[in-house]
Amino acid sequence: MSETQLELTYTALAECIGRVGESKTSLLLATLALDLLSQQADAQTALAHILQAERLANT
Repeated sequence: MSETQLELTYTALAECIGRVGESKTSLLLATLALDLLSQQADAQTALAHILQAERLANT
């Protein structure tokens, strides 16, 4: 994904979070994460993404 596409995607996600509101943000992000994880080739790849996200969240 190009930098421009990444910025467009980030902006779209931020706007979507704003539309659903703070009370539904966790549900939105969990649903999005599950959708994206389901598109991975296998469980090992999906689990690697989960671990990476956890590491980034704890830094």
